[in-house]
Amino acid sequence: MEEIFKGTKDFKNEVFDKVELELNQFRLLIYNANVKQMVDEPGQEYFLYLGQKIQQEAANQAKIDVSEAKMKGEIGSKFRQGQTLQNATEIDAQTKIIATQRRG
Repeated sequence: MEEIFKGTKDFKNEVFDKVELELNQFRLLIYNANVKQMVDEPGQEYFLYLGQKIQQEAANQAKIDVSEAKMKGEIGSKFRQGQTLQNATEIDAQTKIIATQRRG
């Protein structure tokens, strides 16, 4: 039931394909199909809670994605700063070697 609720479009396509396969035997074609929105019966709140659960999961995943992006940015920034310092140090060292060789 959750899969149907989460992936209404996928469910519709799957039903469409299977019905079309059966109707092809009689040379009938489907041009359009609609699947009605699933709603709770009075006194039942299954789809309401399921929708809230899916929304909360999406919000939580978005928070995780943002945190991971920030982490990658911080790590990348520190890595580049380190590379810059290493390259500058290496250039300074080579410059000193060349200067010493010229003096010698």
